[in-house]
Amino acid sequence: MHSLALRFCGNHHDAEDLSQEVFLNAYRAMDRFRGDSSFHTWLRRIMVNSFLSHKRKKELPMTADVTEGAGFPIARSDRTAFNNVMVQQILQYLEEVPVRQRLMFVMKHQEGLTYEEIADYFGTSVGTVKQTVFRVVEKLRQEFLPPEIILSEGSNARLPELP
Repeated sequence: MHSLALRFCGNHHDAEDLSQEVFLNAYRAMDRFRGDSSFHTWLRRIMVNSFLSHKRKKELPMTADVTEGAGFPIARSDRTAFNNVMVQQILQYLEEVPVRQRLMFVMKHQEGLTYEEIADYFGTSVGTVKQTVFRVVEKLRQEFLPPEIILSEGSNARLPELP
C-alpha cells in the first residue's frame, strides 16, 4: 500500500499519511467489506478514494526525486543517468495531467492492473479507461517526440565540416 501511495503522491511524507489514512478507513469500514472482490482490491479502492479526497482538499505535490527510493536506481552509468532524467521529465509532465487520467495511467503502467480492474476502481467502462490511458500515452509521445531532421535533396547525412 505504501508503494502505491508513493506513486500517487510522489513523496514519502504524503505517502505515509495517505497509507495511514487508508488503513484507518479500512478498519472503520471493515463491516462493510462484502467479499465481492479480494481484500487487496478493496484496499486499493480505498486508496484511490482517499487520494482523490486529499487532492480535492489540498494540492498534493506529485514530484518524485529519482534518488528518493521511487523505484529507480541512482545513476551509475550514462544510460542510467539518461533514463533517470527521462523518468523525471515524465513525472513532471504527468503533474500537468488531470488527476483521474494520471491515476489510470499509473495503475496501468506502474501497477500493472488490467483495464477491467481499473474500470472497476473508477466505476466506469473498460472503453473509457482504454481511451483515457491511450490519450495520456499519446500526449507523452508528442511531448517527447524527437525533433524531425529534414535533409534537402542532394545532401547526405554527414555533419558539416568544422572550421
